[in-house]
Amino acid sequence: MEWLKPNEATNQFEDNTDSFSDFKIREFIPNSNVPKKYSILTQFFLLLGCQDENSVTSLFVDNRIDNQVIEEIIMHFDNTKIVLENELPSEIMLSKPNQESLSLIRSNHLNPIIKDLYGTISKKQYEWKPQKSYKIISEFIEKYEDMEFDKVLDCLKNTSKGPLLSLSLYNWTLEDYLKDTFVIRYFTHKCKNVYLWIDDSNIVTTIQLELH
Repeated sequence: MEWLKPNEATNQFEDNTDSFSDFKIREFIPNSNVPKKYSILTQFFLLLGCQDENSVTSLFVDNRIDNQVIEEIIMHFDNTKIVLENELPSEIMLSKPNQESLSLIRSNHLNPIIKDLYGTISKKQYEWKPQKSYKIISEFIEKYEDMEFDKVLDCLKNTSKGPLLSLSLYNWTLEDYLKDTFVIRYFTHKCKNVYLWIDDSNIVTTIQLELH
């Protein structure tokens, strides 16, 4: 496949270990008057979070949590914990997507990029196998713009730890048609670099974004 080039990376995870002078984890309990709002952010994070029932989605914040994040993301999860560093929030850990919110999201139109990523429910448990990284060659990919999804990308940039972001995939097999999907066409031209992690059974396990 001419649009993929083997990459020398050996691990899709960054070492983000920090030393905290005062480190605590607390459950997030919203005020009773906080509204639950639906948006493209709700759609993305709910469907990401429901792919694996044991998964935890982390959002990294700088000392404060925006109301938009609370109303459009946190309020749609039944389990949210906040990591505090020196009594100030540094990370949000989301798990257990709310089933009512999920039902409403699934009954409405899905953004085409989110549909490519997480529009189908994973049916099988993945068994880990050795993986290799491949860089997507942008010259072979047709550009796709999506102003709605730009809001998700902005959120990911603002809540990621470092320039690399890895999104787990659950239903992708390496085929040539992938280069024509909305998600590949969008990310390839919006990010500095995009990589696919592929195991020896041609299962695509991760899309890794070099955001800046």
